[in-house]
Amino acid sequence: MGKIIMIASQKGGVGKTTVSFNLAYSLGKMGNSVLLLDGDPQGGIAIASNLKNKTNLGLLDIINGKCTLEEAIQKTKDNSMSVLGIGELSISDILLVEQKAIAGELGAIIKKLATKYSYVIIDTPAGVGAIVSSFMQISDELIIVINCKTFSLKSLPLLLNTIRDIKREHNTELELNGVIINMFRSGNELERDILEKIKEVFPREVFYNTIIPYSNYFEKASMYALPVSMVTRGHNTAKPFVELAIEFKDRETNNHIGEDNEESIMGLF
Repeated sequence: MGKIIMIASQKGGVGKTTVSFNLAYSLGKMGNSVLLLDGDPQGGIAIASNLKNKTNLGLLDIINGKCTLEEAIQKTKDNSMSVLGIGELSISDILLVEQKAIAGELGAIIKKLATKYSYVIIDTPAGVGAIVSSFMQISDELIIVINCKTFSLKSLPLLLNTIRDIKREHNTELELNGVIINMFRSGNELERDILEKIKEVFPREVFYNTIIPYSNYFEKASMYALPVSMVTRGHNTAKPFVELAIEFKDRETNNHIGEDNEESIMGLF
């Protein structure tokens, strides 16, 4: 069974969908079998990937029995990853998704999906509502995306506390994979100061060493509905996401070191 990784943020507008999209793409290009799942009713992944050119079917349609997994999931034309949208939602549909999330039906479908991929990367809504909580209950790991803004710094403890509560009461397997700093402006003195404050307040190992800098190329990529590496002259901008994917894999490897002692392993065969 593959890993279910949810990408979360307490605050909207931090570039969470951009991180989800480009991290999933980078992991796919590294040879991993990846499903990028749009768990946000706003449908950010469908917009970011131009998914509607292929289908309007999505997670909601699967839940309602209107289509199969195979009908809703789309493979990218370069075969780097598969994408499952949320579907076209009305206000009543959003409430239905929340109800299905609370009932556990949403989680059951995602666990089924995880048997077919190395990673299921879920782009989730901002905040800690019913949908986000349901994803936490079935996810293996969670990645938090923040900016070097005052509100991000102040809101991070709330999200960390929610993870702790979900882990204690619903999902003992849930782990914080790490926190990614996104859209960092190194030339902004205030952002540099906040970065230093973050390093003082939180354990260093919580944060990814890779910091994603702000770049206009992300806007250009969004306009063309492409990963930034596929945009003309966007290769250098994409490098941090390649480094992020490598660091992600390193963290995965390091997390397994020491789980078994040498007495219990007794050789490779």
